[in-house]
Amino acid sequence: MNNLMAKAQKFLQSAAVMLELEDFDSCASRAYFAMFYAAQAALLRGGTTLPATQGIRSAFIAEFVENGQYPDRAAKILNRAAELQEVGDYSHEFAVSQEEAELVLQEAEAFVNSVQNHLLEAA
Repeated sequence: MNNLMAKAQKFLQSAAVMLELEDFDSCASRAYFAMFYAAQAALLRGGTTLPATQGIRSAFIAEFVENGQYPDRAAKILNRAAELQEVGDYSHEFAVSQEEAELVLQEAEAFVNSVQNHLLEAA
């Protein structure tokens, strides 16, 4: 779990650097993966066996959002970040705007910090 949260924090740092470099596609990708690793850490702490990579978001939402531990906004943020990651990583053009990159980075920081706080409270 600690390694996953360390990786989440490192990816947030990378996303911030990509934003400064005006590489908005990469910023969105790194921001999403920061959230992805934090979601994995939360699932492991909750005792859930990690599903396949494609199931992490769904498992996090089912385990923590649908039961009220995290607000519905957490699911929306996680899903929106995944959409931007897909577009940013696989589009043939530069697809993520500066505004979108700034917003997803802010939301990723809030998401990761929220998971970190929940993990510390549960320890």
